[in-house]
Amino acid sequence: MIYKRNTLISLLMSLLFGACLFISITASATQLPQDDHQYEENLLDRIRNGFSLALPTNSKAIRKIETPFTRRPETLNRIIQNSERYLYYIVEEVERRGMPMEIALIPVIESSYDPLIKSNSNSTGLWQFIPETGKLLGLEQNVWHDDRRDIVASTEAALDYFQYLYKRFNNWMLAIAAYNIGEGTVGKALSKSAHKGRSSDFDHLNLPTEAKHYVYKLLAIKDIIANSNKYGVRLRQVPNRPYFEKIKLHDPIDISLVTRLANISEVEFTALNPAYNRYVIKVQNESRTLLLPRNKKEAFVKNLETFQDPRVSWQMYHVKKDESIREIAERYNTTVKQLKTINGIARHKNLTLGQKILVPQAIAEDMAVNDKKDNRLDKYASVHIVRKGDTLYDIARKYGTTVKKIKRWNSSDDNLSIGQKLVITKS
Repeated sequence: MIYKRNTLISLLMSLLFGACLFISITASATQLPQDDHQYEENLLDRIRNGFSLALPTNSKAIRKIETPFTRRPETLNRIIQNSERYLYYIVEEVERRGMPMEIALIPVIESSYDPLIKSNSNSTGLWQFIPETGKLLGLEQNVWHDDRRDIVASTEAALDYFQYLYKRFNNWMLAIAAYNIGEGTVGKALSKSAHKGRSSDFDHLNLPTEAKHYVYKLLAIKDIIANSNKYGVRLRQVPNRPYFEKIKLHDPIDISLVTRLANISEVEFTALNPAYNRYVIKVQNESRTLLLPRNKKEAFVKNLETFQDPRVSWQMYHVKKDESIREIAERYNTTVKQLKTINGIARHKNLTLGQKILVPQAIAEDMAVNDKKDNRLDKYASVHIVRKGDTLYDIARKYGTTVKKIKRWNSSDDNLSIGQKLVITKS
């Protein structure tokens, strides 16, 4: 009896274990296809797996576009190299929205993945938005930044727009054509086709040649990437991992300080943050997004938390009537040469009324209050960056002030460190 009972218990335990194992394997098998892309080393393989648009039956136009790329594959490889900072992020967003992966290749034909390219029609950024379209899609454009060049903001806007176009036309080919030529043009072509009882299929629709070529070029690029072996084209690999991470900035900061605290070059900063027009990241009503290489984020955050000096050394100034750049330079205790260099002002060019230029940051209100003797409205601060061999005495003599005042303005002692920023008021 005990033997039978033990046997029964063992049998039940075995069945229970088997059922659990089966459920586990089934769950893993169900999850695996969704997570496959995580194990692909080459991002292009992940892109290939997401293609869903069919080539047209008459592929003569496609072949004609493909030929230059297949004969000179270095051209396409240069574009792929340009994409390496951005492509993983774009692919992630396209996948998340359930869109055809061909959409991630749109910047190939728009900008070659160069966010600083500007066309004759004044379009710019990875997705090449003109100013009017950028505004309609919520991309802010001002003297401080142009979000048409912002990697994250412009990508979100572009994908939102593509989804809107697909919802309107219920066809990805037409949505892509509308992105290029305008939804109004595509809408009129569809209306004319319906009126004449003709097919509304993309291949047979009477669209401008430009729009047809745009779509065919995208499909040609897709075909080469999908069938690179067939064409004898060896494409460079793109790592299937994030290149950058986002950081929210709630206070303004000099770009030069960002590069210093993150230990990156100005070239790297501009490649990831091409939206910023000036030497300062201006934070006004809402926070701004900063992109940094993944391996630099932690060091930047840590260095920023411990940084005690002023984070901004420049502010915007509106030129007054008949005001010269020499007068402004003297008022802000800087030089004409420095102001012209910072603001990109030509050597013999004069300032105009209302023109916006960067000048050294104005003295903070609390500093002015502390110095009651010199508390006047025309007192402004410049910033001295300590160099090797600098002493407080030398700096005070250079700016026509005293060691005691410099120490009070900066709440500092006699010790200086290279790279330290000292606020100096105009005497």
